[in-house]
Order: sequence, then structure tokens, then C-alpha cells
Amino acid sequence: MAARAGVGSGRTARAAGPASGAASDPVSGPASGPDSLGSGPASGPDPLGSGPAAFGREARHPLAGRRRVVDVVATTALLVLLAAESVVAGGGIVFLSLAFGSCESPGNTCDEAFGGAVVSVGPVLVALVLVATLVVCVLRLVRRKLTWPFALVGMAAVVAVFFGAILLVDSAITHGI
Repeated sequence: MAARAGVGSGRTARAAGPASGAASDPVSGPASGPDSLGSGPASGPDPLGSGPAAFGREARHPLAGRRRVVDVVATTALLVLLAAESVVAGGGIVFLSLAFGSCESPGNTCDEAFGGAVVSVGPVLVALVLVATLVVCVLRLVRRKLTWPFALVGMAAVVAVFFGAILLVDSAITHGI
């Protein structure tokens, strides 16, 4: 083969490489450089020393095992309770419309437009708090961040909306004698 490649010049056969004349390493393949694609086992030595399994999508390390499981379980339980609480609070706000039955009694005055607006908007606010809390909690769980306090904040927000609706409906009704 040497005689064919050099044809009397005394040169030995050389593997085809990049045009820049970079040397080839028999262990790691052709030298990597600006012309190299940088993929596969022939891309050169690993600059990070992490081995071939580290290329591509990096493995995520969970939080300290038990703490991560406790957070997921606690968040799931709190979100289930939040959903039940939201249904009860939304229904309770709708039932506040029954308070306007006393408007026909002598001496009582009612602002039915304001009370009706509170009864209509209240369940929508409860639903918005529920959806916002679910979205925040799911995003934090996916990012493996501590999540259960956000579920508690959502539960507190639903309670605040419920009691705010009670106060507003009560202020719309003025009891006489």
C-alpha cells in the first residue's frame, strides 16, 4: 500500500483528514476543531471529563429523596382539599343570594344590584384562584421546587374571597327594626 500511495517518493499512506492538516489521534479519532461537527465518539476528548452519558439532556437530580416525596404528597393532598374547598365556597357564595329574601320585610332596604354582582362575581373569583394555584403548583412541581406553601396560600385566598363575599352581601342589606 505504501508503494501505491507514494509511487516511488518514499512517503507512507496517510488517512484523509481535515484540510488544515490537523493530526489524528488513534484513540479519540480525528482532532476536533472549528470544522468538526462535535458529535459522536470521534469528536475528541470530553472537555468536562463527564463521559459520553452526560451529552444531550442532562439528568436531573431530585431534591433530597424523602423531602421530594413528602412535598409531592403534601401538595397533592392540599390541592385536592383546595378543589373541594373551592366547590363549597363557590356554592356558599351562590347561596348568599337567599339573604335578599328579607328585602321585602318592612324597614329593610337592599341594594340588589350590588348584591347580585357579588353573588355573580364571587364564584368566578374562587375559580380563578383555584386555576391560578393549580398552574403555579404544577409548574413548581415540574421544576422540582418546594410547592406545598403555594397550595396553602391558594386555600387562604379562597377563604378570603368567601368571607369578602359575605361581608359585601351583608353590606348590601340594611336591616330595619
